[in-house]
Amino acid sequence: MVMKKLKLLITGANGLLGQNSLRALNGDYEIHALVHKLPSALIDSVHYYERDFNSDWSTNDLPTDVFAVIHLAQSELFREFPDHALDVYHVNVTSTAKLLDYARQSGAKKFVFTSTGGIYDTSLGAVNENSLINTFGQLGNYFATKLCSEILTHNYTTYFDVSLLRLFFMYGKEQKRSMLIPRLVDNIKHGRPIRLTSNGGIVINPIHVSDCVNVLDNLMKSEGSYTYNVAGPEQLSLKSIADIIGKKMGKEPVFEHVDQVADNCVAQIDLLESRIYTPKIKLEDKIEELF
Repeated sequence: MVMKKLKLLITGANGLLGQNSLRALNGDYEIHALVHKLPSALIDSVHYYERDFNSDWSTNDLPTDVFAVIHLAQSELFREFPDHALDVYHVNVTSTAKLLDYARQSGAKKFVFTSTGGIYDTSLGAVNENSLINTFGQLGNYFATKLCSEILTHNYTTYFDVSLLRLFFMYGKEQKRSMLIPRLVDNIKHGRPIRLTSNGGIVINPIHVSDCVNVLDNLMKSEGSYTYNVAGPEQLSLKSIADIIGKKMGKEPVFEHVDQVADNCVAQIDLLESRIYTPKIKLEDKIEELF
């Protein structure tokens, strides 16, 4: 007897994490992917649905018996405040409210929401899941919408397991060049200066997208509702990241030194490691994907 595959609904399926998740999870699950626009190359056996989260979209034709909703979508206009504040709100918040209601009605067992480590007050040092959140006036529009969706999602823990993933500086092949690590790669490649504070720049623990996919995969097999920091296994300053890129590329980074001190943005990942997965990939092992 052939076992029927569990159904996963994945939003933001054209994004970095979305594309990688489709490829990795497609064999074990029946994947239903929500995209803003159909990709040029469709993945075999994935069911695609075009949805504009900035419109009055419907869940009517989505499967009625999903095992899990994995909500990865985010607005590409997150930097354009206030001109596109409503777009960011609808994509980050309204869509979450609709999907939570859809998950409840379709009998889902799990709901995963990708948030951001940017909501923390990182001036106090390395943060865990109980660390202080930035005050509302300091969050900024994008981070505020992510926090709003976290609060909405928490209310559904009596209906299904909820996993809130606060991602820290994810990177990987085909990532948008405006993101931090691809931008550093491009600056070094073209000899553009990198602004560096007196303490060597911000310290972060970036995570490769394949480690994030493994987190999602393991979450499908875990139980309970938790908030997780999702970050990589090594803490690296901006200067050390640039030096790694320069060494791999054979080009010396150009630095523009500024008389400032940068706050670090480091996540403690003890809870993630103890319950779900231990990230393994070091930046130097995958950085050439972005060249």
